[in-house]
Amino acid sequence: MRLAAASAIVLGFSLAAPPLAAQTPSSLQLVLAEHSRMLESRHVRQPHSLVLVGSVDGLGLHGTFQRWREGDKERYDQTLGIRSQRALRVGDVEWVCNANGDVRELHGLIARRQITEDAIDSGEFARHPEYDDFIGRSKLRDGRDVWQIRVAPPGGEPYGVSIDATTFTIDEKAYVDGDGITTFDYSDYRVSDGALYPTVTVESNGEHAYDLTSRVGSIRVDEPIDPGVFAPLQTAVIDAPQPVTVALLTDKGHYFVRGSANGKPLLLLIDSGSQGLFIDTAAASRLGLDPEGTLEVRGSKRIAGRGVAALDTINLGGATLPAHVVSVVDLSSVAYRGVAVDGVLGYPFFAAAEVRVDPDAQTMTIARPGTLAARGTTVSIDTDRELPEITARINGTTEGRFLVDTGNSNDLLVFHAFVEQHPGVVFYGAATDFAQNGGVGGSSAAVPAVVYRLEIGPFNLYNRYADVMLTDTGAFADGNDAGNIGLASLKNFVFTFDYAHRTLFLEKARGFDDGRYRPQYERAPIP
Repeated sequence: MRLAAASAIVLGFSLAAPPLAAQTPSSLQLVLAEHSRMLESRHVRQPHSLVLVGSVDGLGLHGTFQRWREGDKERYDQTLGIRSQRALRVGDVEWVCNANGDVRELHGLIARRQITEDAIDSGEFARHPEYDDFIGRSKLRDGRDVWQIRVAPPGGEPYGVSIDATTFTIDEKAYVDGDGITTFDYSDYRVSDGALYPTVTVESNGEHAYDLTSRVGSIRVDEPIDPGVFAPLQTAVIDAPQPVTVALLTDKGHYFVRGSANGKPLLLLIDSGSQGLFIDTAAASRLGLDPEGTLEVRGSKRIAGRGVAALDTINLGGATLPAHVVSVVDLSSVAYRGVAVDGVLGYPFFAAAEVRVDPDAQTMTIARPGTLAARGTTVSIDTDRELPEITARINGTTEGRFLVDTGNSNDLLVFHAFVEQHPGVVFYGAATDFAQNGGVGGSSAAVPAVVYRLEIGPFNLYNRYADVMLTDTGAFADGNDAGNIGLASLKNFVFTFDYAHRTLFLEKARGFDDGRYRPQYERAPIP
C-alpha cells in the first residue's frame, strides 16, 4: 500500500486569480498558460522549509500525519490506528517504512511515479508541454469541471492530471495501480506565506468504502526543523544469530511451514506474492488478537478483511520475525491436506530476512539479510510495491514485468491485459474449456495455454503450462504486471530472496528440468 504521502502535498499553483475572461482554453497550450499565469500572479514560492500537521480518517479509524520539508530533504509520517508508516527522502533517494517496520529504498515502479509527482508538483510539466498529452474536458465524481492531461516526463510513470476549469488548481492526480486506478483528489486550497497547499485530500482506489481523507490542521513556513527529523530510517530484521533451516510441507503445489505466536502453534503458507502478514479469523481468535478498523484485500477477487491487529512476533524454528501488525482475513479457502491454514507469510517476512528455498531438500533457510553465502545467478528484482517483480521474456519476443509468486502453484499466469497489448504473443483463442485459478476471495476464470519459452535471466524454461487470466479485478488483473511466475517453475531452482539487495539468486536444482521434452497440455491450443 502506498503511503498517503501526496495527501498534503505542496503545489505551486494558485487559488484565487480568475481565468482570463477573453479566452476559453481549448488546447494544451492554453491550459498550461493559465497555470503559469496563475502562479505568477499570486507570487507563489517554494519555501526553504515547511511543516504540515493534520488528521487522517478512513478504514473505520482516525489518525494523524505530519510532513517536514527542508531544502532537498523531506519526511512524511502517518499513523492510523495501530498502523504507523513513514517515508524519508534525501535528494533523489527515497526510503519507505511500512507498518511492519520494513524499510525499502525505492528504485523501481514507485520511484518512477515519484519522478512524475515531482514534475507535477513543481510545475515542471507546465513548462515542458512535450511531457504532456491533452485529453480534453471532463467532470470529476463530485461534479467539478476539469481539463484532463496525461503527464509522462522522461523516466516517469504516466499520470492523469485533472486541472480545475475555473481555478486552474490541480483537482486530481491518477495512476494505474494493480487492477484499478488510484486517485488523489485535492480541494480547499489555501496560501500561507507564499506556500500553496490543499487542506483536504482524498485517496481512493475506486472502492470508496476504503478511501482515506487527510485534512491539514496547521502549517509552519520557513521555521527551523530539528536535523534529527531526517535521520535514517531503521529497518526491522529477523532475530536469528545464525541461519535457521526449517522443514517445508508441500501440498497441491504449495509450500507451508510450521511456526508459533503467543505460545500457540501456527500453520503458515509461504507466499512471496502477498504484500502482508495475514492471520485467519479463527486463528486470530485463538491467539487473542483484537482486530481494529477494516481493510480491503486483493486476492483472486477484492474482498473485505476483518481489520488489523497487533502481534509482536512470529516464531519460525529458532528465528523470530518482528511482525508488529497483521491483517486478519478469512483464509478458509487456503488449506494444507484439508486443514485450513492459520496465516500467510508475505512481503514483511521476506523483507526482514534472507530466505532460501531448496526444493530438493524440501527446506527453507532463514537468515539475517546479507548473511547467506551467494548461490547461483543473480536476477534483479523490484520490491517497490512490496512484491518481488522481475523482467522476463516469453516466447522469445516479448518482455514483461512478472511477479515471482511462491503462493501460486502454476508454472505461469499471463494476464489478459498483457495479452491484449501484445497480440499473438500467447495463443489461446481455440481453447475449448476453462480453468479456474483459486485463492483468497474465490476463483477466477482462465484459459489454458502453452508458453513455449520463458526466459528468466540466462535460464530458458520451455513448454510452460500457463493460464491466461480472463478476470479484470483482483490480483490476477494487475495492470502493472504481465503475469506471475509460479512455484511449479521456481521449483527447478534453489532460489534465494535477498530483498535488502534487490536480488533473486537462482541455482539449478538437482531435479532441474528445462521442460523442452514436456508433453503439452492436450487441451492447450497449438498455433
